[in-house]
Amino acid sequence: MILRNVKLIVVAAYILTVAAVAAASDVTSGAGLIVFTAIALLPSGALLTLWTHPTDTLSETIRAARR
Repeated sequence: MILRNVKLIVVAAYILTVAAVAAASDVTSGAGLIVFTAIALLPSGALLTLWTHPTDTLSETIRAARR
């Protein structure tokens, strides 16, 4: 549960940083906006899918089975 929240916070911060850079560099053309959108969304999507939850330890599995 905590890892999911950390992932979302990291992704949101990255997207906001890219948006701030786009605003600071005065991007107004359609192609420039598409490039900055791709820069913001492609790595974040990969991060959300590839950053997996660590497996449970043996003691955590036993404790969950006893409940």
